[in-house]
Amino acid sequence: MASSNARYRINAVAEATGLSTASLRAWERRYGIPNPTRGDSGYRLYTEADIDQVKRMVELGDQGVAPSEAARIVRAEARQAAAIPVDDAPMLDTDAYKAMVSRLIAAAEALDQETLEAELYTAMGMGSAWTIYERILSPVLVAVGDGWAQGRISVGQEHLASQVLGTALRSIIRLLRRPEAGRVIVLACVAEEQHDLPLYGVAVLAATLGWQPRILGPRTPPDALAVVVEQTRPSLVGLSVTVDLVPDDPAALFRAYAKAAGDVPWVLGGARAAQYQDVAAAAGGQVFGGGPAALRALLEAH
Repeated sequence: MASSNARYRINAVAEATGLSTASLRAWERRYGIPNPTRGDSGYRLYTEADIDQVKRMVELGDQGVAPSEAARIVRAEARQAAAIPVDDAPMLDTDAYKAMVSRLIAAAEALDQETLEAELYTAMGMGSAWTIYERILSPVLVAVGDGWAQGRISVGQEHLASQVLGTALRSIIRLLRRPEAGRVIVLACVAEEQHDLPLYGVAVLAATLGWQPRILGPRTPPDALAVVVEQTRPSLVGLSVTVDLVPDDPAALFRAYAKAAGDVPWVLGGARAAQYQDVAAAAGGQVFGGGPAALRALLEAH
């Protein structure tokens, strides 16, 4: 009997993932991914999670990972995500979170990917999705970023931590995704900005509150944003900037983003957002500089 969330036929999955229907059937036989159910008529039916897993296998394949290994990674990520309580869960003692943060940082500094991934798997059971991000993942990312800026952490160490933690964040967001969610929030990095992990923190909280996040990622130009806004009709657009921008006319850049957002409210956040408060506000945007409580209030107000 088909799952209530299984509603995509194989042709739709092929179109969404770029794979042929023959390849999808072959992956199902050889690797168990995707894992469709059967409808009353006998047709394969796929869920959003099935599509996400296939896309993740394609992504890993593009990085040179063999399909069998990619399938193992995808299954491990699914088990990791399944360990996260979707709803509010009791919080642990503060020292427990601090100890986990210290262990994750130590593993990143040692370039010990196996330990880093194993500790993350344990971390996924230490609270709700937002608690895990707020108490563990965000402090690790901040500490690693500060260490890199101060020269205590190498580029390689920073990249390893970002890659592994980014994978964990994407797994959390996939778990939280609700197809029936009504409000859409589009999240993107501006211009030269390539650090997209802060967007995932916003996406975790937004998804927890019932939003449907759409993450466009690094270096999103205004014209690309305009296309997504037109197609998804979001309730809010979030832009992130954590570096100094170098365009000749930042005011023109933010006017272009305002035009791309159209009548949709847009917010500029990130470590360097305050630098562009005047030009962003002049273009009709709101500059956000608060913490988690303020972010929750912002999302609940729209």
